[in-house]
Amino acid sequence: MLYPRFEIYCLSAREYLLPECMMTDPSENLLTQSEASVVASVPIKAVYKAVAERLPKSSLVRRSGQTMLKLRALICVRLDYDLPKSVPVKVRRFVYEKLDADRPVLIEYSDSNSQIFRYVIDPRPTSEAVHESLRQYSAAMDLIVEDPDVQGGVATFKGTRLPVEVIGTLLQQGISWQELSEDYPSLTRERAEAAQFYMRANPRRGRPRKPSWHGTNPLSVHSYPRLKV
Repeated sequence: MLYPRFEIYCLSAREYLLPECMMTDPSENLLTQSEASVVASVPIKAVYKAVAERLPKSSLVRRSGQTMLKLRALICVRLDYDLPKSVPVKVRRFVYEKLDADRPVLIEYSDSNSQIFRYVIDPRPTSEAVHESLRQYSAAMDLIVEDPDVQGGVATFKGTRLPVEVIGTLLQQGISWQELSEDYPSLTRERAEAAQFYMRANPRRGRPRKPSWHGTNPLSVHSYPRLKV
């Protein structure tokens, strides 16, 4: 997803008119910080910094011991990444708080040299891009399931026993999905793209997860005599 630069208009006249902003904030859209990094197309460290220091608390939700981001938070994360580095943190916070008003944000501040800066930030291009990226991500995740009865509960493509991480790892190694489809006939372009989304949104951390059968007794044991050569 290519993100356009958000529009900044330098105020040169008092009669400047502010257009309506089409931002929404549906509370049902909750993403982890790793998912937010993928949808907003920003480094994960940029998400951590925005969550810790800049985003309004009303745009975040604490669930199952981790911080989840609403759609409005995703837009703010992308705006925060695009804003010039010279913009102070307190100004950024002010901007993101004002995004609740559903209109472009007028900001005015002075630097250490008492130079006055006045801007209007129109987040609509970024908002539209985030919505489209979120739609693509949601469509990709609809192709993936985690069923305890299939492959021990690891993520697989819906209707198959093909583990997503296997495909994702091979794609990361530079193998094309066309080559992989020769060995995995159920692999489509859409599933390959979904695997890439999944790998980026669920990076491996620490030791691999133990399979569900770890520590259990085998269902049956068979012994075979060793063949003599």
